[in-house]
This record gives sequence, structure tokens and C-alpha cells, in this order.
Amino acid sequence: MEFVEFTAGENDSGRRLDRVLRIMLRDMAGEGSVNVFSALRKRLVLVNGGKAEASAKVKCGDSIKIASFLLKKPVAERNVSSKSPESKVFANARHECGSNFSLDAATIFRNDSVLLINKPYGISVQPSFSSDTSLSQIVAEEFKEDGSLSFTPAPLHRLDRFTTGALAFSLSIDGARVFSKMLQSGLVKKTYVAIVQGLMQEEFEWTDSIDDGISAGASSFHTVRVSRISPGSNLQPSPSTAVTKALPLAHGSWNGKEVTLARFEIPTGKKHQIRAQASFHGFPLLGDKAYGGAVIIGREFYLHAMQIEFPSGNTLALPKKIQAPLPKEFSNFLNSALINWNGQLII
Repeated sequence: MEFVEFTAGENDSGRRLDRVLRIMLRDMAGEGSVNVFSALRKRLVLVNGGKAEASAKVKCGDSIKIASFLLKKPVAERNVSSKSPESKVFANARHECGSNFSLDAATIFRNDSVLLINKPYGISVQPSFSSDTSLSQIVAEEFKEDGSLSFTPAPLHRLDRFTTGALAFSLSIDGARVFSKMLQSGLVKKTYVAIVQGLMQEEFEWTDSIDDGISAGASSFHTVRVSRISPGSNLQPSPSTAVTKALPLAHGSWNGKEVTLARFEIPTGKKHQIRAQASFHGFPLLGDKAYGGAVIIGREFYLHAMQIEFPSGNTLALPKKIQAPLPKEFSNFLNSALINWNGQLII
């Protein structure tokens, strides 16, 4: 029987063999096309020349041989990585984000574990039907390690297509694990700024319930539903609980409408959280027609992930704060619409 041999890399080390094989075979043979447990039992997959258990932990340098007939794609088509900025993915990105788009220019922090970029307006984080490319594809193509069988750089959190600002990607399996654990434990603090409609005059803390899954039709945009949680409720926070802190920074006007530059902090992270809760409480983002905002010609809305804070002494060597400068279009709007803005975004 003919086998194709692969060598495990550093980012495969410590992962269960069945997990590594599922990822490899998904990419090489198609999702769900191979039963990993059956392949191991029938010795169609060998580790270091012998039979292995699905629960075995892979070590860096392990030889993994897979029966060639399980791999439907020709070897020459697998693990192809072009890091040239002239590749199709980068060409599509330049088309969508403008001719000046550059991953290097967008990078605001990078080490061996984590990459943070200043996400541009109008490009999706993940592939979608409405976009030719995505940031996840761009980063995976640029930083994919040829030596890893099961790890691909990937976004560690999400931003909407029309939201700009600080966005983190894993560059190692350790980066993915530790960053995700910090997020889940509430140790990562994210701060946003946005232009909202109305005169916000005081600081708010909104605690609501957000439920996903509302669509007005096959061709319509997708929104979430917000419902109020009674103040003083003794109920424990549920998976749908969303907490948003809002602070007005400056006021102005646009086309005769009062607008506010507001700072938002989100101790919880739900889909469309700032957009949905701000609208629910009477301050829809200007331009956010999905949630009741007035239409801006040529623009959806102004929402920017301004800053991410990390715990001191974290094992990923991330600095205490990482900031993403405002896009030029956002700054231009502030200069034209906000009559008393002092330029201070983070207080």
C-alpha cells in the first residue's frame, strides 16, 4: 500500500492525534470524507511507522503516514502557500479596501504568538458570500507555517465588515489557547468609539438580553433582538446577557441631526452588541440602517475598535495596551461634524 508521509511541527505538538488528522483530512480529502477512527484501526494511518491510538498526543517531529487513496487531492495541490503580495488573495484585498491596502501597514503589533492589525473598513474578517476575500484568508496565506499539519493562523475575535480597528489573530497554537482563555475569563478589555445619533449627555451601563437569529427575508440583512433585563433582577447572568458601558465624549450635528461621539466598553462580547444595544436605548449608530440609523451616502456607520488592554505579565508578552489609530474618514467626519471635540478618545 502506498503512503504519503508528513512531519508534525511545533504547533502540532501536544494535540490529540484524531484532532490533527481531522484537520489534515478536512483540508486534503474534504470535510467528513474519512472516518479517522476507522483509518487508525485499519492501519491506514501510521505514526512513526506503527499503529497509534486516536487519543495519543502528537509530538513535534513525529512521522505521520496516510494511505494515499484517502487523499483525494493531488499532493501538488496541497499546502500551497504564496506569500507574494501579488497573489490572488492580496489582489482581491486591494480591490476591496483600496489600492493602498497593505497587511504590513495595517499591522500594529506582532510577536511569535499574536498579530494585531488595524482592520480597514469594508472587508470581512471571515469569508462571506458578499466578499471575494477576507482578512482570515489574507493572514492565513501570509503566516501559514509549512511545518504545521493542523494549525492555521486565525482571527481570535470578530469585527463586523464595516467596523474598523484593533483585530487579533493567532500565529501559534499557544497564542490561540492563551488569548482565547483570557477572553473567556474577561481579562481582555476592548474599547470602541462610535458616532451615534442623539444627544447622549451622561454615562450609561446597559444590561440587556441579546438573542441571535432575526432576518427579514432571504435578501435582507441579519440583525439581533434586544430585550430588557429588569434593574435589580436576582437572576444570574445567562449566555444571552450583554453589558455595554457608554460614555459621551463630544457633541455636534450632521444634516440637522444631533450626534454624539461616544466611547463604548463591552465586558461581554455578543454579535452586533454595541450596534443593537445603542439603538435599543435610543442612540442608533449614525448610518446603521439595520438598527434604525439615518442613511449616510457611501458609508454604513462609524464604529472603531480603538484599544485592547491585556493583563500585566501575560504569558504571550502582550503589552498592557494596544491602540489602533482612527481611519482618515472617521477623523474627517469628526472634524466636520463635532463642534467641541478636543481630540481625546480614550479617557
